[in-house]
Amino acid sequence: MAGPESTPRRLSLLYQLWLTNLAARTLMRATMAGSGMTGEEYGLYSYLFANGGRTLSQTARDLRMPITTLATLMAAAIDRGEIERSPHPRDRRAKLLRLTDAGRARMDRAIPAFSVGYHLLLEQLAADGAETEAIYEALERLRTGIEGAVGRLGSDDLAAGQ
Repeated sequence: MAGPESTPRRLSLLYQLWLTNLAARTLMRATMAGSGMTGEEYGLYSYLFANGGRTLSQTARDLRMPITTLATLMAAAIDRGEIERSPHPRDRRAKLLRLTDAGRARMDRAIPAFSVGYHLLLEQLAADGAETEAIYEALERLRTGIEGAVGRLGSDDLAAGQ
């Protein structure tokens, strides 16, 4: 049995992902402290900045986030005037979500804090001999594998415990 000071046991890939998620959230909290944004806000604003106007449904699908969770996160930013809803050019029923000038300015103020944490992570990975592009490729394969597993959760094989 492992002692209280030892590294947690490996257990499974999903357990390792859970530990990695906790570590990433800790890094984002430390990185964004004092920036005026949370890691979740920074991620959302970055998504809208990089992708332009998106509907709530598109955003939820792209971020793999429940639409209700996303709507709650968006509501505060909309109330602050940092994200706006504008008419969709082809679908009059839909609204596009976009960063406003105030939203871009808030993100601009947070970029230096994010950059420090991001570059420290890259430096640590390089010192450990990791190649950033290989990590991106592995993460994409991992995300695809996870999505495939999620898609199969309702299948007969899994329902039968196979």
